[in-house]
Amino acid sequence: MRVLAWAVRTAARYVGMIGSRRKVLSVYKALEKEGYTMEEFERVYAPMGLDIGALSPEEIAASIVAELVAVRRNVESAAHKKVKVATPDPVETK
Repeated sequence: MRVLAWAVRTAARYVGMIGSRRKVLSVYKALEKEGYTMEEFERVYAPMGLDIGALSPEEIAASIVAELVAVRRNVESAAHKKVKVATPDPVETK
């Protein structure tokens, strides 16, 4: 969590986080309580790696490297892996 907190405030082109969607969202919520904004997490690739059905550590590594290449080459499909943080709808006022 400390590394993610540091990384989202850098100019890094790729910030990835390993973990389930539930874990990722819980980390985001914990950091939000420390003053981070949900917008800061929009560029985090989580869970990191392209979905290739990887099971072994070697396959997971290959999926992460593939995602790095996709981001480097500005491939649009790389963004599909970002966890979307639901923001509450603004309350309508009359």
